[in-house]
Amino acid sequence: MADDSQSLIFQTNKQTNKHYKLTLLPLHIHSFIFFFFFFFFLSSPLLLMDPFSPSPANFVPLSPVTFLKKSAAVYAARPSVIYGSRVFTWSETYGRSLHLASALVHHFHVSPGDVVAAMAPNVPELYELHFAVPMAGAIISPLNTKLDAPTLSLLLQQLHPKLIFLDSDFLPTVLQSLSQTYGNSIQFPALVLIPAHPDTPPSEFLDYNRVLGMRFDDFTPRTNAELDAISINCTSGSTGLHKGVVYSHRAAYLNSLATIFRSGICKNTSSPVFLWTVDMFRCNGWCFIWAMAALGGCNICLRNVTTDAIFTNIELHKVTLLCGPSTLLKMIYESSSFNNFKPWLSRRVDLIVAGALPINEILTKVTELGFNISYGYGMTEAMGPAMIRPWKPNFDEETVQFEDLITSLEIDVKDPLSMESVLGDGETLGEVMLRGNTLMSGYYKNLKATREAFSGDWYRTGDVGVRHKSGRIEMKDRAKDIVVRANGEVAVSTVQVEAVLMSHPSVAEAAVVGERLCGFVKLKNGSRASAEEIVKFCRTHLPEFMIPERVVFGDLPMNSVGKVQKFIAREKAKALNTNSTI
Repeated sequence: MADDSQSLIFQTNKQTNKHYKLTLLPLHIHSFIFFFFFFFFLSSPLLLMDPFSPSPANFVPLSPVTFLKKSAAVYAARPSVIYGSRVFTWSETYGRSLHLASALVHHFHVSPGDVVAAMAPNVPELYELHFAVPMAGAIISPLNTKLDAPTLSLLLQQLHPKLIFLDSDFLPTVLQSLSQTYGNSIQFPALVLIPAHPDTPPSEFLDYNRVLGMRFDDFTPRTNAELDAISINCTSGSTGLHKGVVYSHRAAYLNSLATIFRSGICKNTSSPVFLWTVDMFRCNGWCFIWAMAALGGCNICLRNVTTDAIFTNIELHKVTLLCGPSTLLKMIYESSSFNNFKPWLSRRVDLIVAGALPINEILTKVTELGFNISYGYGMTEAMGPAMIRPWKPNFDEETVQFEDLITSLEIDVKDPLSMESVLGDGETLGEVMLRGNTLMSGYYKNLKATREAFSGDWYRTGDVGVRHKSGRIEMKDRAKDIVVRANGEVAVSTVQVEAVLMSHPSVAEAAVVGERLCGFVKLKNGSRASAEEIVKFCRTHLPEFMIPERVVFGDLPMNSVGKVQKFIAREKAKALNTNSTI
C-alpha cells in the first residue's frame, strides 16, 4: 500500500545545521482535525471575543408588515381605512390582508421573490396589497396610473410579474401593454380586477373580492429576511428609461419610523388622520402606508384629488396631515381666489409638499387658509423625502433651528471628483449625496446603474446644491439642468425659474433650458398670456439674471407620466434662433 502521509523538511537551527523531519498525518485525517478545531473555536462562547449570537429572543427581522399585526391587536376596532361609505377597522384590514396573502400562496402559487404588480388609484385594495404581498413572501410593485401602454409594456418586460392587480378603469391599457409584452406567450400573468365603481359590470377576469374568498384559513405569513426586497418602485423616467428601484424590508421599516418623526404627524395628536393626496405608487406613498399602520391612525382614501374633496374630507374626518406635489399649493390657492368661495379651515392642518415652492403670494394665502406648510427634498431612491422643513415666510439663515435640519439620512454636498465636502458658504456648488439605512437596495436587474449610483460609498443624487454655514443643505437644480452663464460666475437654477413660471395664473406647465434661458410654456385651456406678460411676471419675483430671454408657447415634451423630458427641450432650444429674444 502506498504511503499517503507527507513529510516536510525544515531547518530549525542554523548554527548546528540540524534538520528535522516532520511527518504529517494523512490528508483526510489532517482535514478532519482542522475543521474540528475551526468549528470548536467558532462555536465556543468562552473562546470568542464576542460571545453573543442572534436568537429568536433578541433578533426579529425588521419588516413594516409587523406594524399591521400590532395595530390589529392594539387598535382592533379603530378605523383603519375610510373610502367614501366604506369603513374598515384595523382588525378587518389585517384579516383581509391575511386572507389575500393565503390566496396568493395557495391558489396562485406565489413563491418568495415573485413580483406582484398593482395599478390602481388610492383605494383600500392597494393599501391592503402593500401588506398581503410581502406576507406571501413576494414583492409589491405599484405602477404609475399615468403610464401609457408602450411604456407599461417596457416595465412589465423588466418586472415579469406573477400577477397584476388592476383597477378596472385601467384594464384596456394593461391588456394593450400585455399584448405588446407577451403576445401569445404562456407567461401571461394572471389578472385580478379591482372594481372601480359599485356598478362595475362582471368581467371574464377574477375580481378582488372573489380572490379574498379563496383564503386558506390556517395560513401563516411567510417570514422575510430583512434584506429581502419588499417593493419595486419605478422612477419617473424624466431623463430616459424608467428604472425599478428596490426597497428592502429593513429600509422600509426604518424609513416608516423615520417618516413619523420627520413629518411630525404625532406632534399634536396620538390618533393621526392621513388624507391620501400623495399617490400610493410614489415610494409606497412616501412610506406613509406602513407608517400609518405603525401608528394605528386612520387613512382617508381619495380616488381623485380635487380641492372640493380635500376641504370636504378635512372637515368631515378631522384630517391632520396631507402630502403631495407642490402643485397642490397652487390648486388650493386658485380654488380660494377664483371660485368665489372661501374654504377656510376650522382647524389648522399640516401639508407637506415635494418639489419647487411657488411664489410667496401663494404660500402666504394657503397658510392663511389654515395649512401649516412644510416642504421636502428627496427622490425615489431615498424612499421619498429625505428631509422635510417647515416653510417660514421670513426665513433667516442665522436663525436656523433644529427642526430645519431633521433628516433620516446623512446628507452632504461634495465635489463629485475629489469627494471632499464643499465650503459651507452657501455659494460653492457641489453634488448632493446621501448615505444611510433608508436608501434603496439598488436598481432591479441593473447592476451597472446600481454601482454607478453608489460609487464612492455615497448615493450620488445627480442634484446640485450648496451647504450653508448653519449646516443646512439647499438643493439648486439637477446637474444636467443647471445653467451656468458664459462668464462662469453665475449659476441659474432652472427649478426656481420654473417655479415662478408655474405660479402664473395662466400657466399649466413650464420648463426652462439653455444658457440664454429659453422658457417653454403651456397655457391652461382657455387662458391667454403674451411673452411680454410672462417676462414681466418673472421680473416681479426673480433677479434680472434669472429672467428668461425667450418664451415659447405650446405643448411641452412629456413622457407618459407627465414629466418634462428636458433633453428634448434642450434640443428644441438649440434649434431656435438664439440671436432673437422674446
